[in-house]
Amino acid sequence: MQPVLSPTLPLSALFRKVWPGGGGRRPARAGAVAPAPVARAERYFMHVRSVHSDGARHLFQFALVDDEPNVIASVFASRASPVIGGAPEAVAPDPPTVLWERLHDLLSPCHGAHLVIFGQALQGSLLPYGLRQDIGRMECARERFVKAARRRGVRVRPGDILDLNDARRLAGLPIIRSPDAALRALGLRELWRWMDG
Repeated sequence: MQPVLSPTLPLSALFRKVWPGGGGRRPARAGAVAPAPVARAERYFMHVRSVHSDGARHLFQFALVDDEPNVIASVFASRASPVIGGAPEAVAPDPPTVLWERLHDLLSPCHGAHLVIFGQALQGSLLPYGLRQDIGRMECARERFVKAARRRGVRVRPGDILDLNDARRLAGLPIIRSPDAALRALGLRELWRWMDG
């Protein structure tokens, strides 16, 4: 069940999922058998998008989806940026934003997990350094798609696949018109399942 958005709800509650077997356990009674830990999902699909920059700060959205598919996190995080942004009228309203330093905790399901990302050189480089170090395995869906498409006889020329929608179009999947990172992460999962065949 999704949390109800309310003015009194702490910001971290909007982006955090409590894993079964996690914190908040009562002490075991004498002679009681502790419940077996429940393993969390081993694979996640992530999309990172640049929302806007005003020259001083850069706003990103990070979204994480599991195999079910559930949106595990959709986090807007701001960091200092050297990028000069566009005109103020082109800037979207600010969503609830967390500090860049909090991303490591808010995206904790990635720790030790298999992470699928489209374009490891670009998308992967946007992940905070500490988070990249804690990921068990990172796999590039773009590289896998090029191989899978060629095996299926889909012609892929240099420059054909610049983003997720290019790959989805070549696979015969509908393009995702929304820039929302959570919808893009769900679209990445769908493309991955197409590659699984």
